[in-house]
Amino acid sequence: MSDGRLSIFAGPIVSVLIAVVFLLVWLHDRERRCGLYFASAFCAYALAALIQITGIPREAGPNAVVSAIVYTFAVLTLVEGVLVRFGRAGSGRLLLFMACAIVALVFYFFYFDRDLVARIYVQNLGYGAMFVVAAVKMFAMERRRPIDRLLFWTFLLFGLHFFIRTGLTMRMSGDLFEIDRMRENGANPADLAALFRATPFWQVLNFSLLISAFLLALALLGSIAADAIDEIRREGRSDALTGLGTRRDFMERARAILVDPGARPVTLIALDMDRFKQINDDFGPSSGDRLLSVVGRLILQETSPRDAAARMDGEEFVILLARTNRVGASRVADRLRAELDFARLSVLPPHATVTASFGVAEQREGESLDSLLRRAGGLVAMAKTEGRDGLATDAPAPEQKPEPQNRKPPEAGVPREADAQDDTQDDAPDAPETRSLPRPSGRRML
Repeated sequence: MSDGRLSIFAGPIVSVLIAVVFLLVWLHDRERRCGLYFASAFCAYALAALIQITGIPREAGPNAVVSAIVYTFAVLTLVEGVLVRFGRAGSGRLLLFMACAIVALVFYFFYFDRDLVARIYVQNLGYGAMFVVAAVKMFAMERRRPIDRLLFWTFLLFGLHFFIRTGLTMRMSGDLFEIDRMRENGANPADLAALFRATPFWQVLNFSLLISAFLLALALLGSIAADAIDEIRREGRSDALTGLGTRRDFMERARAILVDPGARPVTLIALDMDRFKQINDDFGPSSGDRLLSVVGRLILQETSPRDAAARMDGEEFVILLARTNRVGASRVADRLRAELDFARLSVLPPHATVTASFGVAEQREGESLDSLLRRAGGLVAMAKTEGRDGLATDAPAPEQKPEPQNRKPPEAGVPREADAQDDTQDDAPDAPETRSLPRPSGRRML
């Protein structure tokens, strides 16, 4: 190694270490498939570099083609890993075509029209173009967090550096244009390899790839770490059993909704499962958990991203509906109440009933969130006092027509815009009223 070849092993060694780190990340959390892609990409790059450095296979043609195949696989796998991380698996036909074209051109410019300079341009400019295309795909995706922007710029600059570096160093590496002629004249392969490694192109290539690959690995590791932190935050803001928000998440989102003039009118629905403790005692906690999960799913069907919903405590739920008055919110509560009437858990006997008591309170001018929650909670208590399975509002609601006993279950997720627009707010006094719907005889399995 007296000719300085030891230093050129730094790139493959660093790449192997990076691959091991990504492999450990994937082994720790198998759901992060991008870690496995990144590990494979850096391992493939180290293997391709070793093929060139060691000259194995010995023959120039097979060495050039095999190293090109492995290099191209490394780039394609790295790009695929980033797209997987963004939730869009599949590199696409364009990137796959570019990868195949690079390998085919390397093969052509050795066996049909031997030209080392052409092979250098094909690989470097081709890989640069693949990274730029990947960056464009990343930019077109919806995720716009700081770490996503960092990955975009990292890939874009990494791709552009192939064009700049290759163009500058090739001008200073005139010996490269003589290597093919020297090989045809029977020059010693070892001397040709030493001449190639002494060119500015090769020296700058190894140094730049060592630095840029390390920085790229840091960006990719940072993206994985940021994703993990975001998941922890989401878990802390959502109830694992129902999929709804937690109390803390609800309070933050609800306060933001209440101060938004474009969200008015705003109405709060509070509901409490009836005789929930008895369900747990009679049928077991697992049945109670399944019931809460069903309620959470029904609430999610009735809400949109502009609303806020949460499981506040035990069997208590709240829904804050934006751009919805008390009449529209009462209809949403009626749909939820009817869905529960038709719902039956498979672990419960056929005669078991699932009901809830609802309270609907529309925000008054200047009313705080705490006051709105207290009013809605009081209405829930009133509905329970009146016999449970009821709905209490803080103003008279439209007259309800009796529904037939064999009615079909209402469809969840009916748009509420018409509820808020067709029924203007009335000026009736805020006198609480309770009302009940007839209970259906048919049930739907959930």
